[in-house]
Amino acid sequence: MRSVRFSTSFREELARLLAQGVLRFGSLLVVEKRDLVIDTIQNFLVHHPRRPVDPELGICTYPVTDTPFVLLYDFDDEELRVHLVIHKSADRMLVDLSAVVW
Repeated sequence: MRSVRFSTSFREELARLLAQGVLRFGSLLVVEKRDLVIDTIQNFLVHHPRRPVDPELGICTYPVTDTPFVLLYDFDDEELRVHLVIHKSADRMLVDLSAVVW
């Protein structure tokens, strides 16, 4: 079975994006969205990773249903590596994958 590895950058960016929503949407909804992101990775994406690679980013992307988030990842037979999470409206030209910290 394929394992999942989360970058430190993913964890930090997810926390930052979620924190932005607490005042506007409330902590219960933010926790629900966080759980959706993690559940999508651990119970779906790890089993059904998808290609092709996003031409702007050079990495696989997956929009998480019922959230404003897009996962940036790559994978092989052994591991799904979650590099980063971005807001769906983020300017993808500003994403610097070389700055991802593991």
